[in-house]
Formats: sequence, structure tokens, C-alpha cells
Amino acid sequence: GLLHALLNVPDERTLLGQPWVGASWEGFVIEQALGALSSAEARVEPYWFRTSDQHEIDLVLDFGRERWAIEVKLTASPRPDDMDRLNLAADMIGASRRFLVSRTSRPANGGKCVSCDLDGLIAHLRRPPG
Repeated sequence: GLLHALLNVPDERTLLGQPWVGASWEGFVIEQALGALSSAEARVEPYWFRTSDQHEIDLVLDFGRERWAIEVKLTASPRPDDMDRLNLAADMIGASRRFLVSRTSRPANGGKCVSCDLDGLIAHLRRPPG
């Protein structure tokens, strides 16, 4: 994106070696998610959640009747403990859906818990709760 061009990042290998790449990916995913919700004309209140003992959710979407928790990881191979941490924080806010968004090529749907790539998240956001 624009940030990467301004920082003269020539290729993906160089990009993935930067200390800020995780934060950049997180920001990109959040921007794309909010854009998809806007296009779907969804009524939603987005925010971020973090506790004093470092449990966090990168993006919380409050639709009024439902609350969704979205955690973003740069990895292509999310670990089970990534979903465990998301579920712990999501339980704290009463999230009805939980999404672990990564660069995975193997999406998994376990009811209220979904592990997917950005395209998978966008597909869910195009069908927000009514």
C-alpha cells in the first residue's frame, strides 16, 4: 500500500522482515472490514478492546443485538492457542461470533468461531446480522 511505497519496501520478502509489518497488516484488515460494512450499509459500532492484563480484541463490532470479535494475525498458520486467547477475550464482552483473520489458505468454521483469511471475513461482513 501507500505506507509500504513511502518506506521503499521493494517486495514481499522485505515487507515480511519489517518490525512493523504486523501492525500494518492489522490496520489494513480493519480498514477493509469497515469498508465492507459501510458498503453493506450495516448499522454497527466498531471499537477495540483491551484489559489491564493484556487480553485484547483488535476489532469489536457491535450490531446492537449481536457483538462480533475479530482478531488479526499476520501468520499463515494460526495456532489453536490464538483462538483460545480470542475466545477468552470474546467471552468477556459477550461476543456471539469470533473471527481469527490470518493469511491462512485453510479456513475453518466451528459454529461461532471462524478462522479465515481476509476474503473470508469480508464475505461474512457482507451479510451482517439484521
